[in-house]
Amino acid sequence: MTPDVVLSLTMLRPDEKLLLTALRDRDLEVQVALQGDLADVVSLRSEAPPLAMIRNLSHRDAVDVARRLECLGVRTVNRSSAIEICNDKGLQALVFARNGVPHPVSCHAYSYEQVRTAIDTVGWPAVVKPVSGSWGRGVTRLLDTNCLDAWVGGRESADAAGKLFPVLVQEYVEKPGHDLRVIVVGRTPVVAIQRISDDWRTNTHLGASVARTEITAEVEKLCAQAVDVLGEGFYGVDLLADKETGEMKVLEVNANPEFAKSSAVHGVDIAGHLADHLADRVRERSEPTAA
Repeated sequence: MTPDVVLSLTMLRPDEKLLLTALRDRDLEVQVALQGDLADVVSLRSEAPPLAMIRNLSHRDAVDVARRLECLGVRTVNRSSAIEICNDKGLQALVFARNGVPHPVSCHAYSYEQVRTAIDTVGWPAVVKPVSGSWGRGVTRLLDTNCLDAWVGGRESADAAGKLFPVLVQEYVEKPGHDLRVIVVGRTPVVAIQRISDDWRTNTHLGASVARTEITAEVEKLCAQAVDVLGEGFYGVDLLADKETGEMKVLEVNANPEFAKSSAVHGVDIAGHLADHLADRVRERSEPTAA
């Protein structure tokens, strides 16, 4: 029997367990699949499902699975193009700039000299980050030339050949002690949380606490702009406000957001919202096309 939904994953985390339960509560037939479990489908030995939810932890695996299923006509959440953009902060900076999405000033740098030049553009302090990565790993705030020299020295000792370039050099935005993570399902923001920390980085993996907050018109507008670029899907949209001006910008978008722990705090049934969205997409695919 062909499943209604394939849940493609690396491991069954609490997030996926909640989603699996919610999908089955909606009478959907779900196949939980590791990458290799899809061999029959992509080898054309079994019928392709109408829909696949991509929750692979590896960025490469997520894009690979989504692309192959899309070539078979499977609708994927998220789309491979969205996953690819979200996996690269540099690509996000480019598409946001092209489409007028408010975003911190960002420059690509392919050498240490280009890092120095980029800082001349964005000013001090500056943030240097790898184009790919999560949980705040490798993200560095440079306050002055002494910090920059120390960063270059440490980086050269670990990466003498410069294989870890490019990096993204970004203007530093002073936050009011928190940023926002907004969970978007389809095109709809379903919950916004403040990530609060005394540290300049507000990642929960670095110890930030969370508190539910209002989804304002400005938050809705910024999320809509991001979704206009990426296409509807399931996203964690990170927003930050300038402490002095209050101006809010899209920092980055995560195409595979975790939600189990935060749901226990803010009380919003994100798995349920996502399951409803997926069920609607399955029904759309199964409805006959009008003549």
